[in-house]
Amino acid sequence: METTATRGTSRTISAIRGGPGRRFGVFTVIADDRRVRIGHDLDDDEVSEALIPAMARDLLATGVLHTVDEFHRAVTALVTCRDASWEECWSAYYRSSISALASGVCPFSPVHDRAVAEMVGDSAVEIGCCFGFLSLRLAREGVRTIAVDLDPSVLGLLRTCAPVGAARPTPVCLDARTTPLAPAAADTVYLVHVLEHLDEDAGWDMVRDALRLARRRLVIAVPFEAVAVAQYGHVRTFDVPTLTALAARIEAVGDGRASGVRTRVDQHHGGWLVVDK
Repeated sequence: METTATRGTSRTISAIRGGPGRRFGVFTVIADDRRVRIGHDLDDDEVSEALIPAMARDLLATGVLHTVDEFHRAVTALVTCRDASWEECWSAYYRSSISALASGVCPFSPVHDRAVAEMVGDSAVEIGCCFGFLSLRLAREGVRTIAVDLDPSVLGLLRTCAPVGAARPTPVCLDARTTPLAPAAADTVYLVHVLEHLDEDAGWDMVRDALRLARRRLVIAVPFEAVAVAQYGHVRTFDVPTLTALAARIEAVGDGRASGVRTRVDQHHGGWLVVDK
């Protein structure tokens, strides 16, 4: 099975390997038309969110990825690399990803488990939901969930390709900083792997607005990286001291109301900052 993704430079890329002893893709660049040809030998139910970290690591190591746009194209090429319609490919990806996350084989499973464990109340807003897998998990748990993202294409996938008949979040396409939801819109608000995509000023604006939206709790999760991976769209790094400083800033400013906040910071598959109002 093969598909292509537009590429800006010409290279020859070695085989990319997935699980132990299993090849899941060969990525090469065709010099004449500047394309990445992607093929793999996986079944439909094996192409899931669980593959993305390994695929990304190998593509970064071989030098084929230089920009976040190229990373997105590679993911799209991996998912749509079979003889089926676009919607069928993405629907299969949603089914297999939900299964992989639930079974714990996906590297993101512990992050989602921790996020769900931090939920308080019965309503949530996830800001920067991307494909919406965490929002789908919250909805399946019985939480009234709003899934917010700037990208209408990923929200379109969430609307059309998430499993039929399952509980779903409400997708909303907006920038929470400029087209805000109502204050205290949900009991718990999530910023899960969002702040690393924003510089310090824009990130602080996002945190302050998330505090405005949160009736009871704000949950922030970030990856811990030695260097911000530009190909993922990351522009800054975090560690425990950085999160502790952010927590102190939140406690000093609060959310603009008279009531104070309490914060806690810890490490679990990355960093966590939880703010209780």
